[in-house]
Amino acid sequence: MKKWRWIVFGVLCISAIVYFKVKPALKVKNLEFTYTFLEKGTIESMVSSTGTLEAINTVEVGTQISGTIKKIYVDYNDKVTAGQLLAEMDLKLLKTNLSSAQANLAVSLAQLNYAKDELERDKKLFKLGVISDKEFQNSKYNFEQAESAHKAALAAVKNIDVSIGYAHITSPINGTITERSVEEGQTVAASFATPTMFIIAEDLSKMQILADVDESDIGYIKNGMKARFTVQTYPKKEFYGQVSQIRMQPIKINNVVNYQVVIDVDNKEKLLLPGMTTSIEFIINVANNVLLINNSALRFRPNEVMLNEMKTRLLADGKAFLPDSIQSNFMKGIENEELYTPATFKKKLPPKIDGFFMKSDKGKLEFKFIEIGIKTGLQSEIKSFLDAIPLEEGTKVINGIKSKE
Repeated sequence: MKKWRWIVFGVLCISAIVYFKVKPALKVKNLEFTYTFLEKGTIESMVSSTGTLEAINTVEVGTQISGTIKKIYVDYNDKVTAGQLLAEMDLKLLKTNLSSAQANLAVSLAQLNYAKDELERDKKLFKLGVISDKEFQNSKYNFEQAESAHKAALAAVKNIDVSIGYAHITSPINGTITERSVEEGQTVAASFATPTMFIIAEDLSKMQILADVDESDIGYIKNGMKARFTVQTYPKKEFYGQVSQIRMQPIKINNVVNYQVVIDVDNKEKLLLPGMTTSIEFIINVANNVLLINNSALRFRPNEVMLNEMKTRLLADGKAFLPDSIQSNFMKGIENEELYTPATFKKKLPPKIDGFFMKSDKGKLEFKFIEIGIKTGLQSEIKSFLDAIPLEEGTKVINGIKSKE
């Protein structure tokens, strides 16, 4: 009897040891996972911004004289050519001033001729000694004064002629009227500043976007970089442009330093209009036909049961596959009980090295170390598998867990 008791006791001890060793594995088998799939596709890294569409070259047309607008010959959206008459100022007052100036010119000419005749006569008398030097100098002075008065009167006439020319407002360029800020009969004053009457956009088939880029992102932007954008009126249509200039002047917007980036845009379809607000994506990097993983699989936090089962495997795989420069830190983190938690067990990995959990064909839990390429908010590019055993598109990877009831 005693012999059988010892045999039974030994079997129970062995059973207990085996149970506690396989208990974690049994618990893992009782876990139900949710999955995402590896897929192939295109991924882009980008910087987002907003901006405003503008014509590349706009000219403000105004008047250099004060007065009343007599006639306006163009309106919004009209096509104009260089030299075309846009508006005309009322000439009544200018013509009156011109008549007065011409009369003054005639008077000054008569005075000049009279002073010239007197000077010629006194010059002869002075040579004959009939008049004194003082009388001759006085005659000479009167002539010079009359000559200066005549030049001033002539300049006054020319000045009014120029003003009459300014009364005809013409277009300096070929383009489109995008703004008209005056009406017929309106009085404009050009005493202190030239009032703007029209704004002309030279060529609306080529436009530009002025985008404000945050100082934390401006380092990624380069001249010649491709930019994709949308406008509110065509939310499903994508437009493209190219960075042509990065302006160095800092602009503070809500206490954040921004820099203005100029994007050249082709507008041959004439869908884009000046002033439209754009949502822009500067395309920093692109990878086509690459293997992608949903970031939910990389963010997945295993429970303690999984960690306990995978600890030995993680140490072995880390030693076998991780680069020497990061291997030591990762191994120490796995062996450190405080760091080996669901939230921190990958903390010692650098940003470009990550990993995910999956189940093998035999149902065994595995962890794959990968090198990350381009990363967005939703997906990451898998540049390589550190164990050199690549997975195919469509492979299931774990991104969630729930316990079976």
